[in-house]
Amino acid sequence: MQSLLQKVEKELNIPREKIIEEGLKHFLEIEVSNLSIEIRKIGKQYGVDSFNELWGKLKVGEVTEAECFDDLSRLEYLELEKEKIAKLIEESG
Repeated sequence: MQSLLQKVEKELNIPREKIIEEGLKHFLEIEVSNLSIEIRKIGKQYGVDSFNELWGKLKVGEVTEAECFDDLSRLEYLELEKEKIAKLIEESG
């Protein structure tokens, strides 16, 4: 039984490496999009667009650590993941 990869490669006459490369790039682009959505959802709660903006609100007392600690940590993680993936996409050309 042929795998989907083998079938696409044969039926569409596309080299396996190209299918894998393009598929992986598309997967990474979707991951960046999903991370961006999550970042925006958290940011919307506080009227910010980034970890740094939320950190700034915390520093000036507009929000308390108790209010935003989990979201602040999550934002930091999400933004770092998004940067890593975006860099991988950029490096792939």
